[in-house]
Amino acid sequence: MKRAILGTLVLLMGMGLAGFAMAEMGVTADEIVIGSHQDLSGPIAGWGTQTKMGLEMRAREINEAGGIHGRKIRLVIEDNAYDPKKAIMVTNKMITRDEVFAFVGNMGSPTAGATKPIISGKKIPQMFPLTAASLFFEPYDRYSFGGWVPYYDQARCIVKYFVEKKGTKKIGLMYQDDEMGAIMKKGVEDQLAVHKLPLVAAESYKRGATDFSSQIAKLKKAEVQLVVLATVIRETVGALKEAKKLNWEVDMAGMTPAYTSYVVGLCLKAGFSADGFYATGQSPYIYPDSPLESIRKFCAVHKQWFDKDPDIPTSAGYTGIDFFAKVAQKVGKDLTREKWIDVAESYGVYQDEFFGGVPLQFTTTNHQGTFEAIMSQVKDNKFVKIADVSYR
Repeated sequence: MKRAILGTLVLLMGMGLAGFAMAEMGVTADEIVIGSHQDLSGPIAGWGTQTKMGLEMRAREINEAGGIHGRKIRLVIEDNAYDPKKAIMVTNKMITRDEVFAFVGNMGSPTAGATKPIISGKKIPQMFPLTAASLFFEPYDRYSFGGWVPYYDQARCIVKYFVEKKGTKKIGLMYQDDEMGAIMKKGVEDQLAVHKLPLVAAESYKRGATDFSSQIAKLKKAEVQLVVLATVIRETVGALKEAKKLNWEVDMAGMTPAYTSYVVGLCLKAGFSADGFYATGQSPYIYPDSPLESIRKFCAVHKQWFDKDPDIPTSAGYTGIDFFAKVAQKVGKDLTREKWIDVAESYGVYQDEFFGGVPLQFTTTNHQGTFEAIMSQVKDNKFVKIADVSYR
């Protein structure tokens, strides 16, 4: 009898230990651990700190509402300093020591790119990296989800909008001589081919350049009607400034690296307005006096909690956590990584209800997320949405 009881106890203990061993990493009875590495001290720390606040804000809202099936989100956010080596180090720490369930919003093409194979190799979901680089969804990777409209697609949207809506025929390009500029250039060329139009002129510059007088002068000489700017912040300002100096009234349009209030502010600091400048983005710009009530409320709460106004990167972090939570809620109480991915791929259209952004959808064969963009134009020193654009 004693042997039978002892055997039963051993069996039950074994079953309990087996159940414990099968518990999913990063999930306990009362929490889900999510990791993210951001630039908090390097060259784009202004974006990293804003993204961090967005992650924290949505996680706090979800937790205060009761969590996800009773589990609270615990964020582990580390500084990558925009250094791939440091990004790898903190990622390994979050995997082995913090045992994160998933990664959301890792910052930067070189840094998030360096950690992508490590995370996917461990079969950990990663989503909404703060970059529009295509390596996060091409080729298809079950454990990696994009979420932001890629540079290639944004370039195609710009060309389609100006050709079809404004009747533009002569298009030129100023682009950074690197991987980012190359993919933007290809998007411009491929969409021009659809309309059977040539790229009239293309002028490159080296990363870090500060003088764009030659490029703008050549584009003006080519008499282009639109200059697509495959540029980041200061290069965008430099191009706009050169056009002003030449009294050249020409349309100029940039992509998400230039879709920032920093461009507007630096232009004003240089003594001129960026009014008239176009840019593609994921959602309308978030201003405290936005025409969208949801954005106004978001800005008010953000100001109360963090004592500062949010910016576009803030909404990116916020949206990433929101998508993760909606999928996890749909999975149910028995949350695992594989089940989360299965639901994410069959979720259907995710609509950004907070910021009015473009719809997203992932499938079992494509993790890009969206092929659409919105077009905004600077008016009275603010980005104002003027159209939804898709080249497909």
